[in-house]
Amino acid sequence: MGFFKITFNVFGNIPRVCVHNSGCNFHCIGCAYKIKAANIGANEHEKILRTEEILDALEALKPHRVHFLGGEPTINPDLKTIAMYAHEDLGAITKIGHSNGSERIPDFIDEASVSIKAYVEALHVRYTGVSNKSVLCNFENAYDRGIRLEASTVLIPHMIPATEVEQVAKYIAKIDPNIRFHITGYIPVPGVPLRAPTSDELKVAVIASRKHLKQVESSRLRAVDLVNLRSSNPEFMSIRVA
Repeated sequence: MGFFKITFNVFGNIPRVCVHNSGCNFHCIGCAYKIKAANIGANEHEKILRTEEILDALEALKPHRVHFLGGEPTINPDLKTIAMYAHEDLGAITKIGHSNGSERIPDFIDEASVSIKAYVEALHVRYTGVSNKSVLCNFENAYDRGIRLEASTVLIPHMIPATEVEQVAKYIAKIDPNIRFHITGYIPVPGVPLRAPTSDELKVAVIASRKHLKQVESSRLRAVDLVNLRSSNPEFMSIRVA
């Protein structure tokens, strides 16, 4: 486990560095990273970057934004040190680009996107292997500390259905109905007996969530779309710098 890659891109004239972490403390049945893992080189995670290497890269690039991605970035013990340097020394906006919410969002983070897998604890345990009590606690803690939050969940027919997605939306709305919420259609993972939602099923989840939240978006990708996202979407096109 550790930060193993740094990428750089410019989107909307804003220089952005992404620091990628390996490893996760959840065991989600339908984890999309399993799809990515099957399509990357075998040595992708071999080298773990030293903190000094990351700080040197940030100093050289001087980005306006620094995003931390996973696996799960909040389990990395070096996250706070790097975020502090980016935030305090470089004046960059720092963001947890994707988190399962299991750990407290550290200081010196301005924004965070948290994936709430399920609201019902038993269902969360069934899908991820762990309770969601810390997820909900950490989400509320981050909001109370003024971190700009976005939330998401994955719609999985017969596992995380539209009714459960709506429960997540209702929970978020109690905190702040203006929090952006993204519903992702499940992307089938080889060997996992779950299917992708239809466009109509996704529409039902969106309509239900919009009864509670003001900003609800959705996406429904195929596995090939996920794998090629960085080469097909200008927002994610980047070069590896370390």
